[in-house]
Amino acid sequence: MELEKKRTVIAEETLRALEWERVIEIAGSLAASTLGSERLFELEPPLSRQRAELLISRTQEMVRVLTETQGGLQIEGLVDIRDTLTRASVQGASLEPLELRQIAETLKCASRIKQQLEKRKSDLPELGGLAERLWDFARIAKDIEKSIGPDGLATDDASPELKKIRQERSRENRALESKLESVMQKWADQGVLQDSVINYRDGKLVLPVKDEAKHRVQGVMVDTSASGATVFLEPVETLPISNRLRQLDLDERREIHKILLKLTAQVHEQIEEIAITVELLAEYDELYARGRLALRWEGIAPALNESGAMRLWTARHPLLIERIREARTGKVVPLSLELVPPVRTVVISGPNAGGKTVALKTVGLLSLMASAGFFIPAASGSELPHFASIHADIGDAQSLESDLSTFTGHVARLKRMTEEEARPKLLLVDEIGSSTDPAIGAALAEATLLEWTMQNAVSIVTTHHGALKAFAHETEAMVNGSMAFDEEKLTPTFVFRAGLPGSSYALEIAQRVGFPENVLSRARALLDKGALGLEELVGDLSRKIEEYEKLRRESDLKLTQYEGLSKLYSEKTEELKKSKAQVRKQALDEAEKLVVESRREIEQLVREIKEQQADKTAVQRAHEKLNKLRDKVESEQAKTSRELKTQEPERVKLDKIEIGVRAQVEGIDGEGVITNTQRGGKRVEIEIGGMRLWVDSHKLFAPPKKSPARPQQVKVQIKFTDDVVKSQLDLRGMTGEEAIPEIDHYLATANESSFKQVNLIHGKGTGMLRIRVREFLETHPLVKSYHDGGANNDDWGSTIVELH
Repeated sequence: MELEKKRTVIAEETLRALEWERVIEIAGSLAASTLGSERLFELEPPLSRQRAELLISRTQEMVRVLTETQGGLQIEGLVDIRDTLTRASVQGASLEPLELRQIAETLKCASRIKQQLEKRKSDLPELGGLAERLWDFARIAKDIEKSIGPDGLATDDASPELKKIRQERSRENRALESKLESVMQKWADQGVLQDSVINYRDGKLVLPVKDEAKHRVQGVMVDTSASGATVFLEPVETLPISNRLRQLDLDERREIHKILLKLTAQVHEQIEEIAITVELLAEYDELYARGRLALRWEGIAPALNESGAMRLWTARHPLLIERIREARTGKVVPLSLELVPPVRTVVISGPNAGGKTVALKTVGLLSLMASAGFFIPAASGSELPHFASIHADIGDAQSLESDLSTFTGHVARLKRMTEEEARPKLLLVDEIGSSTDPAIGAALAEATLLEWTMQNAVSIVTTHHGALKAFAHETEAMVNGSMAFDEEKLTPTFVFRAGLPGSSYALEIAQRVGFPENVLSRARALLDKGALGLEELVGDLSRKIEEYEKLRRESDLKLTQYEGLSKLYSEKTEELKKSKAQVRKQALDEAEKLVVESRREIEQLVREIKEQQADKTAVQRAHEKLNKLRDKVESEQAKTSRELKTQEPERVKLDKIEIGVRAQVEGIDGEGVITNTQRGGKRVEIEIGGMRLWVDSHKLFAPPKKSPARPQQVKVQIKFTDDVVKSQLDLRGMTGEEAIPEIDHYLATANESSFKQVNLIHGKGTGMLRIRVREFLETHPLVKSYHDGGANNDDWGSTIVELH
């Protein structure tokens, strides 16, 4: 409790820079009531590590409830009744019917959640434990619903007295209508009425009397028409009945008031228990919103550590996800960043509008979310330190009211960051050391980063200063990073590259927007040769890395296709072996049958010979039958031999394993050349058909001998047909690790069959398989895009994949 009092509250300027309020607004909109949304709006990150981890654990369980349970959490009907309970806490108070009805709905919600989760405490220990603390107010809810209908009106069954009053009033109303009809008939016959219709005015049944005849009809005038031509009179004959009805109305109101007093008293008697239950329901509602947000952003539970390591894999900025969600087009470029002690500082460089600031905001916002116990939109395996303080200097710090320049405001924030004592701390600065003399600004930035690194702070900054890039390269515990740039299109790719500084591409971008060429040429001439050389060196390095990445992607694609072909070849070979075994068994069965039949016929011939005492005719017939039988057996033997004959050439193990030796690989058609070896020749790299792959040496065979005059080119070609590749792959029941190789193989074979769209069925389950599948699709070279399945793209249980 003492630790909680001393915790640091994130500065408002940092929360504003990282757009924390927008995240909370989205989360709050997913709550079932203001009970949950208010708890979210009251959050003040960072929470204690214990509290943050508890919320993450409970959110994990809530995600399971939302994805595994039919209908999700049974939270419908939840209403914020705290103000109503305050009024009910006063002795003798009487709540309005609709207020009581809302209390009943909320209490029923508590009963449903208690019944739903209490029995699942073994697999949902946190949510089940909370459910045990919920009170059961079924009797109060039942009494309220019995007495007050959904429309807020008291029901006839609210009390025997109320039912009696209403029955009597119904009888009096019928008597009134009957009496009024007879009076109306009398005056209609005398021509004093405007029309023969009973009217209803001011809560009373009246007759429409002509103004000139109003003195002829005795009664009480209730109203007149707009023209004044008609007077609405309550005739004297119906007054006794009307008076009795008015008395019954008063009796009904008094009885309803008594009923409301009684129901309110029931609430009052258990006001404290109900208040506790409402607070627990508020916590459930907050977790309900957190769980829905996790599913909305395909988030994972971040691991919070004390080691200071930051690992963010394919992290996406939540508000960019929302923008894509609203536009229904586009794709968020993910950020992968690893910062492990002793490295504490990352200096990010690159072109303007290249994504440097978004990278800063992504790290900052996800760190804030983790410290507040939220899931983060990243891949599994992501982890963050639990930061005690987070500072962000992003945007213009100029203030006219405080008479602060942009640089003064920037330096003031750097001062606060440096003096922050809460540890561990995360410091994010956009364009550090800018808005002043570049040399002085770079020197100030270097000294500041060195101080932060000595404090063991985690700091990530962006810059265009070449000196700062060199400083990060030369200083221990610091690394460079950059945002990639497409030099052909002169556009940013928004891809983060760790360990490499980036060029600003200022002159290239200026050329792209049509800046005068003579001015650009003069700028190049005026530019310091050392600075220009560094920019050219960085640009050249970036181009080489891009070429390497392109080659790596092509190699990965070929390897994926090759492995898919290899697996399919192995499957077909196995099918062939099974088929041959079946043929062999069938042949043996037929041979055995033939032997039995032959033996039976020979025995029959022997009997015939004995019975006919071996005369020449009988012996000749026996020889003829035996010859026919022998021909039949020989024919069947030849047939069986043909069926069992193998077409596979005999394979010979490779006698020597060294670079340059030609070999074949088990399960793969064609032959190749050994290009590398490992572990004393137990693992080899072999190139076949322009592709290289590593295999175990025991899978290698010597290629068949062939004439040197007829060299053949190795080709691997397997044609897939629709009966092999289907338009969907069912992954249900698999783990993420089991599903990934299946998807990889399936996408390769689907691509070979010219499929442009396929469907991966992963089911809803815990949602973890869906997340793992999408992590894999995010970087797969064959995948163009993907989205939820279903006619309206609203089926969480499947993912539609568009192929290149």
